[in-house]
Amino acid sequence: MDPNPYAPPAADRGVVTPPPEPEMEGGMTLAEAEALRRRHLTHEARLQSVGSLMLLGALNLVTGPLLLLLGIFAVIGVAINLDTEEGALGGAAVFGVLGLVLTGFGALSLRGGRGLRRLDPKHLTLYTVLVLLWLLSCSIFSLLGLWALVLLHAPAGKIVLSPEYAEARRLTPHIRFKTSVVTWIVLGLLVLGLPLALFISAAL
Repeated sequence: MDPNPYAPPAADRGVVTPPPEPEMEGGMTLAEAEALRRRHLTHEARLQSVGSLMLLGALNLVTGPLLLLLGIFAVIGVAINLDTEEGALGGAAVFGVLGLVLTGFGALSLRGGRGLRRLDPKHLTLYTVLVLLWLLSCSIFSLLGLWALVLLHAPAGKIVLSPEYAEARRLTPHIRFKTSVVTWIVLGLLVLGLPLALFISAAL
């Protein structure tokens, strides 16, 4: 018997293969970008915290020029008062040089901190130089510098500071690291404690 000519066509019950996910700009799919971000999200947040510490060094953009001005005023005072001891001129020079050094370090810290907060892969050399200066400071910054150096040059750090990862971040702005309360407390103590430690060490 012939099939009913008025019956609807039989549905194809075969396996339906979904179309492949289109590639985004740069040759990376959205799924690949999300997977890459989620694997390295913690390391990303740690590097950004190092960038925040670098921004603390930018406070020297305030203290550096102040010391430089003190040095200039001291030189003027020496020039006006001819009876002033020669040691005062040396002290004025120290203030001036220290002011210049701190101002330069503050400018580098500002640039490095802003770049590392954005995970900009173009300034890896600058980040390394800054954390090496921390290592040479013979202070609490030495431990922070060692930690930051490991973060920067670990395999995960090289991935996070790569153009491919920058592209993955651009494709996945919805993925964000949730900072814990403990981390905020530790960061707050560092923000308050490190400038105080610098002031105390300078006074001694």
